[in-house]
Amino acid sequence: MKYPLSFASIRSGKDAKTERLNKIITSAVKQSIKAYHPILNEPIAFSKLLAIPFEGQKFIAHCEPGDKIELKENIKPNGKYLVLIGPEGDFAPKEIDDALHNDFKAITLGDSRLRTETAALEACFEVNFLNRY
Repeated sequence: MKYPLSFASIRSGKDAKTERLNKIITSAVKQSIKAYHPILNEPIAFSKLLAIPFEGQKFIAHCEPGDKIELKENIKPNGKYLVLIGPEGDFAPKEIDDALHNDFKAITLGDSRLRTETAALEACFEVNFLNRY
């Protein structure tokens, strides 16, 4: 993949097993015959993530009602993107508010309610599809 793309997902109450997750990523890369191996960052607290400077577009996908934009209609081609995908059960309202106050834009990934894993894949697909030309 030649376009930087970051995703964040939260596992409440559990430690992420980064070694196992990297093996899964490696297996998926081999299966898809892609030369790009995504970087899996160590988990950090949500508040710390929001404070990290990011030069690119920042989005948060959530299920709460309110104004949201379509990801596929608002990404700038060939850019850098940070897309926050919440845990099962969605982000807490305060987390959404904090993200919006840190220049994240609320997005929708469509009309269907998606599982965390599926939402991340959908966002990846949209960004990759729109950047392939």
